[in-house]
Amino acid sequence: MKKILFPVLLLSIINSSFSQTTANFTGSWEGKLNVGVELRIIFHVKEDGKGGYISTADSPDQSAYGLPCNNTTVSGQQITIEMTSLRASYTGKLLDDSTIDGTFTQGSDIALTLVKKKENKTISATALPPVTLSYKSSEISVALKDVTLSGTFFQPLQDDKKNAILIIAGSGPTNRDGNSPLIPGKNNSLLQLADSLVHHGIAVLRYDKRGIGKSKMSAGLGEENTTFPDMTADAVALYEWIKGQGYTNIYIAGHSEGSLVGMIAAGQVKARGFISIAGAGRKAGDILKEQLSAQLTPELNKQFAAAIDSLEKGFTVSRTYPSLMSLLRPSVQPYMRSWLAADPQKIINRLKIPVLILQGTKDLQVKEADALLLAKNNKKATLVILPGINHVLKEVASESREENLKTYSDPKLPLPVALISAITGFIHRSSK
Repeated sequence: MKKILFPVLLLSIINSSFSQTTANFTGSWEGKLNVGVELRIIFHVKEDGKGGYISTADSPDQSAYGLPCNNTTVSGQQITIEMTSLRASYTGKLLDDSTIDGTFTQGSDIALTLVKKKENKTISATALPPVTLSYKSSEISVALKDVTLSGTFFQPLQDDKKNAILIIAGSGPTNRDGNSPLIPGKNNSLLQLADSLVHHGIAVLRYDKRGIGKSKMSAGLGEENTTFPDMTADAVALYEWIKGQGYTNIYIAGHSEGSLVGMIAAGQVKARGFISIAGAGRKAGDILKEQLSAQLTPELNKQFAAAIDSLEKGFTVSRTYPSLMSLLRPSVQPYMRSWLAADPQKIINRLKIPVLILQGTKDLQVKEADALLLAKNNKKATLVILPGINHVLKEVASESREENLKTYSDPKLPLPVALISAITGFIHRSSK
């Protein structure tokens, strides 16, 4: 849910080389903004069904996703996208059907070229062979005060209503299947996990987080209305839904940031057990500082660290460098204050239920040291280090970062047997 971006965006695109009067701007356009460091910027442009366009923007390097743009207008070969609350603009010229050359303005002008991202080709469902599931799959929804949560529930055909598990996805716009619109292709890691577990007699519910996929926020609500406790409350509500189906032993598993959400929820509902999958063992502020230290100038690092410290103490950051505004914009600060305050080491220490901690050695985002910190603070936890497994739970033989990242977009790669065995073994042992 963290959404951080650059201040206001104005996207103007003029293409004098095309003969048609209006260009087709639908799609995703990506470029790199040089503000002392290179920050990726992505504009997602769609038709609004009324002859116009609507847009959102992302800055992945600053964890900013799905930021709405106020106005998107097109005139001939020119497009304008505005984000007035951020006081920035972008204007550009469409050089061909896949390139925009322009200027990003926020106090000063910065050259910015955008390239259209290739769409993934899909195969028609009618061309696929029929699939016969060996389990029952159901779409479910749970309506809360300000959100309707949507999920998929897998049940064994011979369901004894004994073991069930709730799976919580990681940060950003990651959906119930473990996929993100910011990453080309799919990895289907959480879908594969659910499919594997149900074949071992375990019912599985996974869901889209609020504002993601089919889980819709109430009209008029945005990121400024979302806090970290809201994410935990959503998980609790879905746990209670499973409980209402009559299951005896209900577990909670969280992947990446979902580990922290699940950790808190598991303690609140007294789940039968908790499973951390690639979960951080340090506070989010420490991780953010570490991740950005190599990308920011010394002065920006100093300012960012000071801002994170202030937010962690519950204060609002009212002034900062424009290049940091995407991370620290006012609308995301309510979420950040509540998220930064959570200490996974203290939270896992309070859990009095069986705990399983899983961590891969090829994870580019979360390290073995994080898993060790979690295990250190819960002496009864079971720690399993998975050799060669990366952040999306796929096996990686190479030490190449590029090869590692390729697995994020390859749904054909199976989950490792060691991962499934660790989870199923933990559930069957602790449910006796």
